[in-house]
Amino acid sequence: MVALVTSILVTGLMIYGVVWYGKRRPSDRPTTWGEAMLGAAYVFMILLMVFGIVPDRWVRLTDNEWGWSVERFLVTEGQFLTSPVTFPPMRIDLKKVSDMVVVIEHVAALVGLPVLWMWWQRRDKAQPTAEPTSDYGRPLIKGN
Repeated sequence: MVALVTSILVTGLMIYGVVWYGKRRPSDRPTTWGEAMLGAAYVFMILLMVFGIVPDRWVRLTDNEWGWSVERFLVTEGQFLTSPVTFPPMRIDLKKVSDMVVVIEHVAALVGLPVLWMWWQRRDKAQPTAEPTSDYGRPLIKGN
């Protein structure tokens, strides 16, 4: 449990580090070779954490400490209703539940990481300033 929580915290701190550094570094400054190499290694570590270490720690926790296996069931057929129809009509073992959590984490990462990358690319775009308008919706012009 400690390894899973630690890996999630490290991953969260690494992603926070990207946001923190992105807010203080201007996007118009040219990137040096060293910064590019360090950034590539950092992104590789984030990908390793998100797609490798965090899911591995989850699977090890559920398999070894909690004992989730194919012999233990979350639901079995006919658990809630047996006649005239069987509900639920399938068995879901706890190993499949563990695997579904890993799939959900991967889908969240496959959505979240590109959103983070798009934010990084657009972080210094100037927001258009709205010109003051009159009560009738026309722009106010100074000097009239």
